[in-house]
Amino acid sequence: MNRIVNLITATALCALLCACAGGDLLAQQTPAKPTIVVQPPRGEPGDFVLCNDGRVLVFAASHPKSCS
Repeated sequence: MNRIVNLITATALCALLCACAGGDLLAQQTPAKPTIVVQPPRGEPGDFVLCNDGRVLVFAASHPKSCS
């Protein structure tokens, strides 16, 4: 009977410690800010457009694109 009580107590303490540590870890994390990396097309200069819906259009400067 003592083994069962010890096992239940140890399990409860472990769950409590994990819950406390998990809350602290989540509170310390900050959301990552999105980064846009634009690489120029090969062979000729390029450009890009940021659309209102979040898309990024990358194209050769001689062939411009629009968001519509």
